[in-house]
Amino acid sequence: VAKRIMSQPFQETQIDRDIAKDGTIFRVFDPSEGINGSRTSYFHQSIGGYHAAKPAGMQDLFEYQIYKGNTEILNMLNVRYVVQQNAEGGRYAALNTNANGNAWFIESLQQVTTADGEISALDSLNTKKNAVVNTSEFTGINRFDFQVDSLASISLVDYQPNQLRYESTNPNAGIAVFSEMHYPHGWNAYVDGKKTDHFKVNYVLRALRVPEGKHTIEFKFEPEVIKKGSTISLAGSIALGLIVLASLGLKFWQGRNKNEGS
Repeated sequence: VAKRIMSQPFQETQIDRDIAKDGTIFRVFDPSEGINGSRTSYFHQSIGGYHAAKPAGMQDLFEYQIYKGNTEILNMLNVRYVVQQNAEGGRYAALNTNANGNAWFIESLQQVTTADGEISALDSLNTKKNAVVNTSEFTGINRFDFQVDSLASISLVDYQPNQLRYESTNPNAGIAVFSEMHYPHGWNAYVDGKKTDHFKVNYVLRALRVPEGKHTIEFKFEPEVIKKGSTISLAGSIALGLIVLASLGLKFWQGRNKNEGS
């Protein structure tokens, strides 16, 4: 195929240009694509995309919640724009003013003991005020002491693929929910630079108990396999360097002895 088709498989539309005018961090959903569409994710942050390997949790949300019209799921996934079709057949980006944003403090934490109970609880959950947690997977949750205050706020101030930084203010200790997938194999949470445990809520999202006061919260992608691989690679490079130096030293010593013998 032509090089242009490979480098630009999708052509930007007026809808894409309209969405791009919004400079905040959010997601876009096109119901006509579902979870497998790749066009939306080519131009915007999306809740779907075309790949043979998909996050199982997100697949479950589509099958058991999104496909049956539960808009609260779109809200907690921070879907700010939904591509829709008008009566004349034209497509446009509808603004979802109910999107929860990138992070928020909740009022209560509903506890269940199974994964089925967790995803079923989303049927009627007000995700802006409440969250559901599977206590068989995360123990010690019932010891949390937290409150929400009208003055409490949390906002995303820096977004990178492997690092996110938030600023929070809360007169009381609170539970913050983050509109990001919970993935324990590499994502670590830090409060004011100190590594802190976080847990999963609402079947797929991250949550963290934040102490009272003002704090900087960071999520960093630090997979252990990368650290181990880097260590092994460094050790291998050092070993190779020592072998090369030893070989050169041996050749030099042999050449010197040969010259002295002659």
